[in-house]
Formats: sequence, C-alpha cells, structure tokens
Amino acid sequence: MAGKTRVAALALGVHVVANLAHGVPHLAAPVPLAPWQSAFVVGVVLLAPLVGFQLLRRGRPRGGAWLFAVSMAASLAFGLTFHFGVPNPDHVDAVAAGPWHRPFGTTATLVAVTDAVGVLVGLWLVSKIPDSSVGVGR
Repeated sequence: MAGKTRVAALALGVHVVANLAHGVPHLAAPVPLAPWQSAFVVGVVLLAPLVGFQLLRRGRPRGGAWLFAVSMAASLAFGLTFHFGVPNPDHVDAVAAGPWHRPFGTTATLVAVTDAVGVLVGLWLVSKIPDSSVGVGR
C-alpha cells in the first residue's frame, strides 16, 4: 500500500499546488466566483481529495480511492466546463487582456491536466485495492 499511497500523495500535492497557483490570477485579474462555485471549490476540489487520501491511508482504502477518483473527476468537469466550455466570467477567454490573462489561462490548463492525472490515479487505486466485501456472508 505504501507505493500506492505515495502515488496518490504526489497526485494530490500537484493538484493542490496547481489549484493554489490558479487562485493567484483568479484573485488578481480579478475573476470572482459565485458563492456556490466557491463552496464547490473548497468542498469538492480541495477538501474531498484530501479526505479521500486520508481514508486511503487510515484503513478505508477502497472508499478513499473512490472518493479521490470521484472528487478529481468532479473537479475536472467543473474546470473544463467553466474555464473552457460555457461562456461565463470564469472562462479563459473572458479574462481581460492584461498581465493576468495569460497566467489565468496557463494555470487553468495546468489544473485540468493535474485533475485528469488525479482521475487516472484514483481509478488505478480503485483497481488495485481489493473489495473487502467480496465473499462476505458466504
């Protein structure tokens, strides 16, 4: 499990750093989020993968791996939708020209890449951790 935990820790660390880096141009440009979007970022993008990682480390590896994978997938879907899909103030093309336009787009892309890697790592973890409920009660 130690090797799997290290891979998850690396994916989580890169995910958190990329999101914090993206927060800088978000604040500086500025690109404000709606209250529900801020709640999603805090709860799903940042906290849920951390909780999943802790579950992975502390005796609930399969549930932790699933939470890790699903939260990374939700983060990826949120970022792709609002940064590159639906026209809105959070879209990379909506950020005003100026010193924060390029950093916003670059870090949004970095977040998408790290989220995609996080999804793959999470699904890999799920596939490698045996389901302890198989055979129970037989």
